[in-house]
Amino acid sequence: MIEDKLKVLMTVIDEGSLSAAASKLGYTPSGISRMMASLEDELGLTLLERGKNGVSATKECNMLIPSIRNAVFYSSQCEQIAAELRGLDVGAVTVGTSYGAYYRWLAEIIADFAAAYPNIDVRFIHKNSTELSKAIELHQVDMGVISKREAKGKWLGLYNDPMTAWVPQGSQYEEQGYVPVEAFETEPYIEPYPGEDTDSARYFKKHGTRPNIRYTVNDTYAAFCLVEAGLGITLMNNLTMGNWGGKVSAVPIKPEEKVSIGIITANESVSPAAKKLIEYIEKKLLSGKGL
Repeated sequence: MIEDKLKVLMTVIDEGSLSAAASKLGYTPSGISRMMASLEDELGLTLLERGKNGVSATKECNMLIPSIRNAVFYSSQCEQIAAELRGLDVGAVTVGTSYGAYYRWLAEIIADFAAAYPNIDVRFIHKNSTELSKAIELHQVDMGVISKREAKGKWLGLYNDPMTAWVPQGSQYEEQGYVPVEAFETEPYIEPYPGEDTDSARYFKKHGTRPNIRYTVNDTYAAFCLVEAGLGITLMNNLTMGNWGGKVSAVPIKPEEKVSIGIITANESVSPAAKKLIEYIEKKLLSGKGL
């Protein structure tokens, strides 16, 4: 069926490699290659460009991707609804989160969910809030725990998290009780996830601040360790610090900023499997099982 080939095509594009897609899907690379050649013949278009670094979508394929993702999504939804009509609860749900602090909470809920629905697979991915909100719109992810973004989607608020400055213990700002936004322009700044649309980057843009970036990191704990070593300060969601032990203090900032953290799902219909998980989480929240 063409739907199966479209699913494989999207996996190839997402993975950037025929061999990686084959490994993920349980095919041989030659099998994937034949399937893609057959799909190109059916559509009368060249869909993939092959290069030294793997494969990528052609210009024509990129124009088709929104429709292909919709076709894959609704095909899967049809299969799941048919299974429901047969009295089965099957399917797969992809859950994304931007916050490691929510892993334990999600894991406990999903453990209960898996016991109730053993034939529904749940997959986890980690991306920043902007990436996840876009992935929801593209049907790449079913639900995400993120900081609120402008993207369209159904929103279920969980927590209003204050932004805080991480400073070495004993810092003048710890004694002062806050870090003014202007301080980030002079103090050595440790930038988390450079180039990404983070809450920290949004805060500085909102206040017209250009931080004095001296170090960049792609790991929150790395930022924590650099602060502890006295190399500078950073700006983070307070929730991010967790229970790490170390000589770092989370200090309020001025002007204050609170970030709304919650669960986002698509505005339009979601798959039956995803709907069951979302309803299950909402029920747990109503019963007081929050983070």
